[in-house]
Amino acid sequence: MINFECLYFLNSPQLCIIEINATDLLTDIQDHHQWLLINKLTLDVKELQFKAMDASHEIEERFFDLGYLKFGTEKGVYISKEPAVQYPLQNTNCDEIPGHIMEAIARHLNGNSIIFL
Repeated sequence: MINFECLYFLNSPQLCIIEINATDLLTDIQDHHQWLLINKLTLDVKELQFKAMDASHEIEERFFDLGYLKFGTEKGVYISKEPAVQYPLQNTNCDEIPGHIMEAIARHLNGNSIIFL
């Protein structure tokens, strides 16, 4: 069983980006903090490999192997590398993650039973 909590939920009509923190120290997840890119049409989940970050009082930036993420308290943008496309995002409350997205995350995390915190 893998327990995790959502730290960020950035949402668009095409995709969402979620940062999770695995709260179970016995889990096989090598890095307890993971950024996940979810295609909302196919429910395909990809792990974004974290490269670097920058932050000011209002703006957060994350650099990943597959793209670049910049966001504030309400809005953000994800720019994918291949293809180079910009996706406007809404910084949404983690309590608002749809059930089918949570199920896709559960399947991605090896289909284990998951408790959502």
